[in-house]
Amino acid sequence: MNIVPVDRALSIYGVLADRSETQGARECLSKHLMKLYIGGEKDQHRLTVHGLSYLRDLDRAIDSSN
Repeated sequence: MNIVPVDRALSIYGVLADRSETQGARECLSKHLMKLYIGGEKDQHRLTVHGLSYLRDLDRAIDSSN
């Protein structure tokens, strides 16, 4: 898998959510997107959208635990 969807999702989410990258987010996102890629999703744009959803859910989980 090309690393572009990971970088793109982190960049876009950082701007939209006005948040810096949380520790471990890149690694978790990479693993998540790799599972989707191995599962058959090859479209880079769709992977980016999945990445944005994942980051939103990750932030919500972090916020609810604090």
